[in-house]
Amino acid sequence: MLNKIKEHKKDLLVLAILLLISGVAHGYNMFHFPYYNNDEGTYLSQAWSLLTQGKLAPYTYWYDHAPAGWILMALWVKLTGGFFTFGTSVDSGRVLMLLLHLGTASLLFYIAKKLSRGNLAGIIAVLVFSLSPLGIYFQRRVLLDNIMIFWMFLSLALLLKEKIKLRHIITSAIAFGIAVLTKENVIFFIPAFFYLVYSRSHKHHREFALASWLAIAGSVISVYFLYALLKGEFFPVGFLGNNTSHVSLLSTLQEQLNRGGIYLFWDKRSDFYINLTEWISRDFLTITLGAVATVLGIIISIKEKVLRTPAFLATLFWIFLMRGKLVIDFYIVPLIPLLALNIGILIDFVVKKLSFRKQVPYYLLALGAVFLISVYLLTHPIGQYTKDETAPQVKAIKWVKENIPEGSIIAIDNSIYIDLHEKRFPNDKIFPKAEWAFKIELDENVRRKSIGGNWRKIQYLVIGHEILEHISADKFHLLKRAMDNAYLIADWKKGSTSYFDLKNYVSTNGDWMSIYKVKDEHHIALDNSWEFYKENFIKFYGQVLDPYNDSTTSEGQSYAMLRAVWQDDKGTFDEVWVWTKDHLQYRTQDKLLSWLWVKDGEKYKLGDSATASDADEDIALALLFAYKRWGDEKYLISAKEIISDIWKQEVVQIGKHYYLTSSTGAGRDDGYLVNPSYLSPASYRIFAEVDTKHPWKKLSEDSYYLLNKLGNQKENKTYLPPNWILIDKNSGEVKSATKHINDKDISAYGFDAFRTMWRVALDAKWFNDPNANIYLNKVEPFLKQEWNNNKKIAAIYDLKGNNRVDYDTLSTDIGGLSVFTVTDPAIAKDYYAKLIESEFNFDEGYWGEKDNYYDQNWAWFGTALYTNNLPNLWKMN
Repeated sequence: MLNKIKEHKKDLLVLAILLLISGVAHGYNMFHFPYYNNDEGTYLSQAWSLLTQGKLAPYTYWYDHAPAGWILMALWVKLTGGFFTFGTSVDSGRVLMLLLHLGTASLLFYIAKKLSRGNLAGIIAVLVFSLSPLGIYFQRRVLLDNIMIFWMFLSLALLLKEKIKLRHIITSAIAFGIAVLTKENVIFFIPAFFYLVYSRSHKHHREFALASWLAIAGSVISVYFLYALLKGEFFPVGFLGNNTSHVSLLSTLQEQLNRGGIYLFWDKRSDFYINLTEWISRDFLTITLGAVATVLGIIISIKEKVLRTPAFLATLFWIFLMRGKLVIDFYIVPLIPLLALNIGILIDFVVKKLSFRKQVPYYLLALGAVFLISVYLLTHPIGQYTKDETAPQVKAIKWVKENIPEGSIIAIDNSIYIDLHEKRFPNDKIFPKAEWAFKIELDENVRRKSIGGNWRKIQYLVIGHEILEHISADKFHLLKRAMDNAYLIADWKKGSTSYFDLKNYVSTNGDWMSIYKVKDEHHIALDNSWEFYKENFIKFYGQVLDPYNDSTTSEGQSYAMLRAVWQDDKGTFDEVWVWTKDHLQYRTQDKLLSWLWVKDGEKYKLGDSATASDADEDIALALLFAYKRWGDEKYLISAKEIISDIWKQEVVQIGKHYYLTSSTGAGRDDGYLVNPSYLSPASYRIFAEVDTKHPWKKLSEDSYYLLNKLGNQKENKTYLPPNWILIDKNSGEVKSATKHINDKDISAYGFDAFRTMWRVALDAKWFNDPNANIYLNKVEPFLKQEWNNNKKIAAIYDLKGNNRVDYDTLSTDIGGLSVFTVTDPAIAKDYYAKLIESEFNFDEGYWGEKDNYYDQNWAWFGTALYTNNLPNLWKMN
């Protein structure tokens, strides 16, 4: 009896030392390594929901796992005073995992001792279990597997009592039932438990013991099924005519069983093979030695029963992992203590054989084995004691709290859900609209409720490795769209060990975080339409093609250059400008641009050497903006050359007034052809700063003189300008241009003239010029009347106010939008929403008719003007 007490005390001392080692190995740096992953946040969020909402999950509970694990977490949180007692919510869960780890280590020591009849197997098993780099990586995390393995080992330990009694059978069955209700894959161990119950029971009570164990374990497990049955969520939709949409336990079980690929375990594409490679790279000794110990244990256990139970248990779980379905990296968790147990039992068996059960050789070999294993595991770290992988996530929580409005819609990593939903202290901000990215993507109800099914409603993305991984795997299409249309506002990648290829949504580790702000819908439209335009209208070498006639104009090149500089797209800007210079700026008499390049058979050639003054002035403005934005002097030099030649070749003086003619070939016997929509007073104010030799400001004032003159003509009841006019060379009198241009709508307001409104609106926006505001207010009454009466503005009007067509177009609608943007923002908002915004295809990035070059450009220019995204870049610092 005295010897037993001494032996018991010795066992307790050994266990205490092992638990000290285990606690330090597991606990040291556990709040910093590894990074918080989504599963940790998921289970803790469900515990939070249980405590705060009385529900099993913050979202619809769909029976993906039984709830015993997070019920335990909820009890832990209640006992310890809340989710933030130890730091973040995940930190609180990790303290619970530490306690469970110590509990499992104690049970592992007990089981090994019972099987081997000595301490060596238990010492080695606990050391491998506690020092395993792979074990530490996963056992620190708040995972159901870590809770499940504790209950399973408790159930196993109860069956290894020297004199097994009914109460041991009952408590073992209860513990196993709780294990199943924590993580269902423990069911794969049932054959080993059947064997143990049967073999450990008295031969006269074996059938009764087995039946009792099964009945009690089954009763505990059945609570889960009963819960689903009572809630009407057991059977799938359609069963017995119940077509009401609902979650179903049976449907979920079927879905869970079918998850993953169909590759055989030795196939390099299989989940098992991929994860096995990763497990071995992190912890070669535990995995390989454990696997060898399992195989040898199976062989030796034919004669040596001591090896049978651990080998049987490990084999069953290897079979589960190799079954050819889904395997996630943390599925290794239940196997690690079993491998440790097999290693300990086998080494003890071998040491006993080699020492011939003599005490001194036995202890020397035992010490050698313990020393070698411990040294190997401690000298092959993966950062478990030194790395800080959670700091980026903690900083992200803090940044969100300090910088993002509480009511914002945020797609988040699951791991920070509680930290954003629960107050850490009085007056702490909470974010009720911060939703799991996974749920926004995959749960139709959440998607509809949180963002109305529209990814553009997401305002912020708190992105980590696991979300990026799912985007890369093409599983998160909605989140991908949101991220593609967002910009980085906060980032914690410094010091990360991850490899990044964010263009392809690739990272290799979770020790980083990034916060993105999703652009508003206007910016999304502008940016995406620019990408669409580049892909569909601009050739890679910089030529802009109108697909309707397969031609290129200086106008098209100028629009592309303006859009590129406003989009801050230097690469495209340079390509377009280089092509324009090489193909259109060849005139010997000036630096202006020929306006037309046409297709002749399989080749392109110059179609007309004359210029178009609107393109010349727009290209000059784009070059000035490029100089300001990117600082290259060559843009300024080119712009000055063009501006000087515009004045010399395309501006004429008649009497006291200057006029911008339509081109270098605008002169006619009876006057000059003028297109009023070419007049750009805002540009002339900027030109005046770089070309002081010519009176550009006077041209700006005279542009309004001409526009008002056109508006005040006796026959003009609208104050709108016509598409084209002729200016008498001597008197400056305005005449019809019908004699020189064969177009029935030449004197109407239409597809040219609407641009006048946009150009004048720029002057009002950039310079708040009184002339611009006065002019737009004079034009407004007619357009407002048309809008109020018809909720549209026709594409073409004669100057008496009669619409010549009964349709409107995207391009001509920009005329009305430009006016209302300056004169009546309320109408502008309604006008934009009904006629412009509604026409945009957010999925592909175009307005209206996708091949309409003119509409694509002017919808962009109008949207940019309305949304204040056409800055005067010349005024940049």
